[in-house]
Amino acid sequence: MNLTRPQSIPRELYRRSRARRSSREEERFATLLQCDPRAPELVLSPHWDDAVLDRWSVLSADADVTVVNVCAGVPEPGRLTLWDDITGAQDSAQRARERLSEDAQALALAGRTPLSLPFLDVQYRRPPGPGLQELDRALTQQVAGASRVHVPAGLGGHPDHLLTRRYGRMLLRSGIPVSMYADLPYCILHGWPHWVDGREPDPHRNVDAFWRSFLADVPEMGTLRSAHVERLSAEAAAAKLAAMRSYRTQFPALDYGARGLLCDPAIHAFEVSWELEAPGGSPHGAAAGAHSISS
Repeated sequence: MNLTRPQSIPRELYRRSRARRSSREEERFATLLQCDPRAPELVLSPHWDDAVLDRWSVLSADADVTVVNVCAGVPEPGRLTLWDDITGAQDSAQRARERLSEDAQALALAGRTPLSLPFLDVQYRRPPGPGLQELDRALTQQVAGASRVHVPAGLGGHPDHLLTRRYGRMLLRSGIPVSMYADLPYCILHGWPHWVDGREPDPHRNVDAFWRSFLADVPEMGTLRSAHVERLSAEAAAAKLAAMRSYRTQFPALDYGARGLLCDPAIHAFEVSWELEAPGGSPHGAAAGAHSISS
């Protein structure tokens, strides 16, 4: 006998209702983004900084790349969120404008100029955020096509990262090659897995289990260790760190929250990504997603 507690019933009904709505939305989704092998690769960055933190190997490569910040809207003035307060802000609208400027400076170090969508960061809005079709319309008003799309893995479960990942999965179903990248600083809460940084395995530290706990909703992903692991050269890692430090209002709190690990080249010199597999098929253009600037 399953004696469900009464207070859990409304929560379960809400969860099922939300799952049905999501399923219907995905079934109806049709992208306007063109799959064009001649177009630049597209890096979808949930916030100002994710592209630099996680895809520097792509940004600093010779290929054409377009960076789009998804949750890049500026909130109304006169309020201050907890995270902005932690980072020393006085007003969230002013802080958002500062972050916009910092992002442009950071990406300029890789020769990139970002585009921004008008959606608010989850700290500034009520859930659930924009729908898939709304996101697609906003993106394709600025970007016509892509040869490949890079989206976050959602390690850590941040709502904006999960939204961007879900959109990427829908693009994959539409025939566009999609790569999924591990999200700093969330993914290193327990350090890199030993198969990433080459350290000796520790029987009492299973980072794979932590990562898998966030990936159950990505059936298009292969095995966890099928990932492409990129190790930046010392020169490339130093350039990436300089770009990360361009986020002057964010990096001190991010690095401290990560126990100072983001400054460590044994952490920021690694980038991990997966080629997603189209339903019933193999990865789209697996070789096309590999960029290497390793020493």
